[in-house]
Amino acid sequence: MKKIYLMFLGILISIAAVGQKTDAMLFGDVKAKEGGMHLPYATIIVKGTTLTTRCDATGHYKMTDVPEGKQTLVARLDGYQEQEVEVTMERGKSQTVQFLLEKDPLELSQVVVTGTRTSHFVKDVPIRTEVLTSQSIKRKNAQNLFEALEGVPGVRVEQQCQACNFSEVRMQGLGAEHTQVLIDGEPVYSGLAGVYGLQQMGTNDIDRMEVVKGAGSALYGSSAVAGAINIISKEPSFEPSVNGDVQFGNWGYKNYKGSGSMRFRNIGLMVTAQHTEMDALDETMDGMTRKEVKNKDGVSDRVSSRINNVGMSVYFFNPFAKNDKLVFRAKAMDELRSGGTMTNDLYLNPYSEGTENIQTNRLSLDMAYTLPIGAHSELNVSTAYVHHKRNATNDTFLGNYKDSHDGNSPDVELMRPYLAKENTLTPSLTFTSILGNHTLLAGVQGYFTRLRETGMYVLSDDDYKTNPYYGIPYTSIGKKRATEFGFFIQDEWNVTPKLTVVPGLRLDNHSSSEEYDSSEKVFDGNFPKTKFDKTSFNPRLAIKYEVSPSLIMRANIGTGFRAPYGFSEDLHLCSGSPRVWKSSNLKGERSISYNLSADYYGKGYQLSLNIFRTDLKDKIQFSPASDEVTKLGYTYEWQNVDDAYVQGIEIGAKATPFKNFNASLNWTFNSGKFKHIREDWKNTIYAEDSKNVSRFPAMTGDLTLEYSPGTWNFSLTGSLQGKMYIDYNAEENAELSKIKKTETFTLWNCRIAKKFGSVSVYAGGKNIFSYIQNEKHTDDAAFMYAPVYGATWYAGVSVTL
Repeated sequence: MKKIYLMFLGILISIAAVGQKTDAMLFGDVKAKEGGMHLPYATIIVKGTTLTTRCDATGHYKMTDVPEGKQTLVARLDGYQEQEVEVTMERGKSQTVQFLLEKDPLELSQVVVTGTRTSHFVKDVPIRTEVLTSQSIKRKNAQNLFEALEGVPGVRVEQQCQACNFSEVRMQGLGAEHTQVLIDGEPVYSGLAGVYGLQQMGTNDIDRMEVVKGAGSALYGSSAVAGAINIISKEPSFEPSVNGDVQFGNWGYKNYKGSGSMRFRNIGLMVTAQHTEMDALDETMDGMTRKEVKNKDGVSDRVSSRINNVGMSVYFFNPFAKNDKLVFRAKAMDELRSGGTMTNDLYLNPYSEGTENIQTNRLSLDMAYTLPIGAHSELNVSTAYVHHKRNATNDTFLGNYKDSHDGNSPDVELMRPYLAKENTLTPSLTFTSILGNHTLLAGVQGYFTRLRETGMYVLSDDDYKTNPYYGIPYTSIGKKRATEFGFFIQDEWNVTPKLTVVPGLRLDNHSSSEEYDSSEKVFDGNFPKTKFDKTSFNPRLAIKYEVSPSLIMRANIGTGFRAPYGFSEDLHLCSGSPRVWKSSNLKGERSISYNLSADYYGKGYQLSLNIFRTDLKDKIQFSPASDEVTKLGYTYEWQNVDDAYVQGIEIGAKATPFKNFNASLNWTFNSGKFKHIREDWKNTIYAEDSKNVSRFPAMTGDLTLEYSPGTWNFSLTGSLQGKMYIDYNAEENAELSKIKKTETFTLWNCRIAKKFGSVSVYAGGKNIFSYIQNEKHTDDAAFMYAPVYGATWYAGVSVTL
């Protein structure tokens, strides 16, 4: 691996060259085609180079030392279609170029970076990319990542625990462990953050979210089997601005957020703050029909939550060289969530029966530096550090202790929370160079994480009453670590003006281990240590062909690798005492993904089709612990259960049929199966059903209608979830366990807003028809497939100065 790094450094030194001075200058302005007003802060780019400049507040620009000869200039601005103009530059002479930009109601002018790690318009990117803009997030009234990702085609966010509302994201039928969530290109959303992070991370500082489906391991390493979701942070605004928003809703919902942004000469500053709170809510109970379920049982369906998010970013423009940029960001989050028995507010006592109490603290720091080298090369260096803590309690230890001590409760001084601390560092270096028709990219990336956790346990299973260690309470100490080094290369080759071929390859070395110890002796022997070391090669090939200016075809094939480390389910369950065993014999998953898509861009409308398939080998499944593993004090274990596949067809349409009205419809047909019947369902009536990949709807659909006449905005969104299979594992009576095929249902949201100068007033509702799932079993906390409480309503005021 060291030889590869030295070779990569040599490439950087040999390619990097200082651009020649030509004294050829560009001057001009950018205006809106409709109305003729100057457009401030539009970006002007010399195509095929790294040269860029930006208009000032009056909409005028200038650029020096433009390469000689025929050049193509591109003007870009969010909300407007790009415009290209050809110009011939001569040494020592100047040219004046003016741009007239048309509005972009279909948002095709968005610049994306995730698919290839290079900048492209969403229409032109070789790897199909979907963008969720800050305006789309606002229209959804999405206050966290979970709400923002709802309704994205091929992406499904869901709650996995009725007790603590643990959530995860699924992409094209594959779970959270197969989806890489990035923040500004760095994989800092993992480990502990993968449990509650979707609901904890606010949207106040998000500029956009880019979604790339299919083989992503060639660029982003392990965990990107299903694809990647890249969260791009906002940059400081060119004009000083202050934003404030206050929102209230039913069931104790409150949300306050504010931000300030400014640039002074070559320095930009941005600060954000957001506070969200909601009360615990009880609306449903156990039942076999919706009529039975729609009754209160005194146990929370939604946890009480208090979340704070604050952040600050400082940008330095041209700090060391022309057009370079240095960025520092800092973010902090804390949350307290409580749920359980609501009678007499018992859930607020973290050590009482039927309660769950989780305190989370997270601090992240990151730095990014971009250095243009000459007119055709660029160096990017970044690093991110995350410190994540969790303090969690629930009644599992209390219940196990009482079971093994004739119903007696432990001494209060014996009670301890589950404590976890995780530190993660992710440095990376990327070099890009444009050589003729080739855009070459090479980079290295590291991932270092250390996790220490402690929790209270007691052996209480009736099968082990004769065990001499039965009923002995002890503290378990877990130490987990992972180290990854990755090297990736890519060539974006424009074979012809219509054909682009993008081969890429990533080499990863992953090393991880887990070891446990206990404060008391609980079995004859020592806790075994687990270790996993693997080097993987993941190639990818992407092809884009422009059949016509309106029709773009894309194909993508690549392999993926998933290391058996950092499963969110481990860190979810450990909060409540059960431990999860991971054998050293566990194999990493391998995959191969195929995507074929077509996008047609008409005048005022867009049609899209995407066909996908992923084949998984040695898929890892969460299972009850075997007898041998149970003797070590573990409740569950991970196993390589089988090979599997997921596949589907996504169909989409966007249109602006008349002025101020936008509509979009997405529909997906899915299927996913294991190769064989799952072991735990053999010899049951559910044997054949067990071959279906759980929680993968046969179809999904999303509809968005938006009308914005003048200062008004009206929006209606609907989502459809088709039938899917979900396991019910009965705790008290195993004979009641089953695989349920859920029913098809729809959820509807609405929002209305009115702007009065710098003030906006808005109101809306989510799940406005109060749909809830038609069967509920609280003894299996993961048995969730639809909402378990009804409509939520909100109203608010926002001010921009």
